[in-house]
Amino acid sequence: MIPRVAALSGLQDTAMLKANAPRSDAGTAEALAQTVVRLLPILLRSLVAEMHKAPETAGMTLPQFRLLARLNERDYRAAELADALEVGRPTLTATADGLERRGLIERTREVPGDRRGVVLHLTPAGQDLYRVLQAQAVAGVARLLADATPAERQALADGLAALERGLQRPGRGD
Repeated sequence: MIPRVAALSGLQDTAMLKANAPRSDAGTAEALAQTVVRLLPILLRSLVAEMHKAPETAGMTLPQFRLLARLNERDYRAAELADALEVGRPTLTATADGLERRGLIERTREVPGDRRGVVLHLTPAGQDLYRVLQAQAVAGVARLLADATPAERQALADGLAALERGLQRPGRGD
């Protein structure tokens, strides 16, 4: 059933992309922002579809992928991870339960000075799966860019660098 849903979503995404072709004001900051906002959900669905092609991902959800990505950065206290993922603690618990059952994360209660504190970390299997998921996602984006000219790829690289600088700017509201 997943392939059919992905195929339908892909058709809808293609129609949406064609309906929103670049306009003459495409170089303005606002027009670029609109394009980014429009493309992000489509790109995200594409990345999730790519990650579902990896072994051991049947039934995994986007929140579980996000949790793995955060834990790949470092170990987190549960409350801190819930804040980082912008989810409630009960949602984090439910998401982590599924990953723990799969042997991808572990919970430990080794928090000095806090008997109730829990730290989450990736297991070796979780680290391995994250590396596979990352490679799947990168390969999927590379395929999307396969027909881009070198100039288009350079322009995208320049634009993404500018976006990254904006995200790193102090005082941007997060």
